[in-house]
Amino acid sequence: PLEKIFCTEAQHVAAPSEAACASNGDDNAEARDKTTEDPCEPCASTDTVSMKPEASQQSGLLKRLADRSGSKKKKKSMFADTSEMKQKIREAATQKVYNVADYYSAEGVWQQIAVHPLFEMITLGVIAFNAFWIWIDTDENDAEIIIEADAVFQIMEHAFCMFFCFEWTCRFMSFASKWNCFRDCWFVFDSILVIFMVLETWIMSAILLASGGSGLVGNMGVIKTARLFRLSRMARMVRLFRVVPELLIMVKGMMAASRSVFFTLCLLCIILYVFGIAFTQMVGTAIPDKFGDVPTSMHSLLLHGTFLDGLGGMVQQLGDQHSLYALLFYLFVLLAALTVMNMLIGVLCEVVSAVAATEKEAIHVAFMKDQLEHIWQRVAEADDENTGFVTKEEFKKMLQSVEAYKALKAVNVDPISLVDDIDFIFAENDEDEDGNVVDKTLSFGDFVSLLLTMRGTNNATFKDIVDLRKYLDASLKKMRDELRHNPYFMGTSSLSTMKSATSSSLQSRPRCVRLPAASESGEGSAALNRGPHDSQSSTPVFEPMFAL
Repeated sequence: PLEKIFCTEAQHVAAPSEAACASNGDDNAEARDKTTEDPCEPCASTDTVSMKPEASQQSGLLKRLADRSGSKKKKKSMFADTSEMKQKIREAATQKVYNVADYYSAEGVWQQIAVHPLFEMITLGVIAFNAFWIWIDTDENDAEIIIEADAVFQIMEHAFCMFFCFEWTCRFMSFASKWNCFRDCWFVFDSILVIFMVLETWIMSAILLASGGSGLVGNMGVIKTARLFRLSRMARMVRLFRVVPELLIMVKGMMAASRSVFFTLCLLCIILYVFGIAFTQMVGTAIPDKFGDVPTSMHSLLLHGTFLDGLGGMVQQLGDQHSLYALLFYLFVLLAALTVMNMLIGVLCEVVSAVAATEKEAIHVAFMKDQLEHIWQRVAEADDENTGFVTKEEFKKMLQSVEAYKALKAVNVDPISLVDDIDFIFAENDEDEDGNVVDKTLSFGDFVSLLLTMRGTNNATFKDIVDLRKYLDASLKKMRDELRHNPYFMGTSSLSTMKSATSSSLQSRPRCVRLPAASESGEGSAALNRGPHDSQSSTPVFEPMFAL
């Protein structure tokens, strides 16, 4: 047991010798360093040496696995990985959420209008009504240019243009630095739409009125092209998806499934190409209108065999030529319609389910982060020594809040277990600028990231095993250092002296030294504090310990 305690594969620690411990000052430190550098007796034994290759092989294996995982890029899967998407959300949750209001001025009329919730709701309502009005204008307005349209259409067009210009002005004037407006993608996108709308509604109409319609009226293709810019207003409806999360989930599901859908359609095209060649060669002369060439055959197979349009008539027509042709067509229907198309539906369902789970994860993580940040700010304001970091005492106060309990339960974190794990979370100590040891503190981002790693639904990963190994190594190293510097355990005898003394005492006879009781004139505590080679006794204190 002593060999396993004091000998490791990376560091050989030997107990200081009697001669070294007898010296003082720098000589004692040099003797200990020399003894530490030299291999101890257990390390020189064959048993310990034989254990080193196994440990080195394990370390080499872990290193090779880490190098291999770091050097090779992970191959992108055809299907959406829910765990990977959730992990990205957890990482994003620790970062600051983008908000365009951070670039706005701290005060001002324009800033108050731009950030007001009522102004946002009115803007979304006008966007929805403008999309509906485009339908009415397309069906009922027969005028080629706006100055020739009926009064109601002119009024509505000018009203829409004025409102969107006012909205753009409010948002632009709210920026503290006007150059920051280019950092907001939504503002740049809306600026392009407003420019097109102003060009069509006001500038083009002013040019036509000033020129009397000559030149541009003769070239109505230019005006028709300009009217197509009005369709760009429909892009504003994308902002409505933020109000209806279900629509956003569907759109994200379509984007995430684009890769899977592409490869599924590639498989369908290969099947169509192979069977198109086969049917062209077999029945191309008999049914030229359906299978005259390869593109026509592929179109007929897609229409009748994949989308199942007029399936019975096509089978009857092929069966009249030969029954083998009908069986081959049934085989194509089995592969294309029943296998590939249903597999495409399964892929879409899988991806949408993954995206829905990810969005649910994002909603819960955002809710927990907002609630905990609100509670932490409330607790920090009541604290006289607010450092801007989460401390142990602040965390205890946060756990006493009902809002924190609900937020943690929403992400499957057990608040009761966190009470027991507080000492573990804040186990390490930090140092201030003067070098004094202070209690450990965490930034709010690190604090949220730590809470997300303590969820009951998390799966153990290789990183968790490596972290556990590092923690155990650090704990064992700390224990070895404490045992080595403990005078009641090590005394002034070296490990070899202890081993030889214990072996000789066990070979002679097992002796047990009786320590005086504490009541015997206080000699018990004096005996405990007595050195291992006291003048009153030639028997080391460690000998009865090992003999027992």
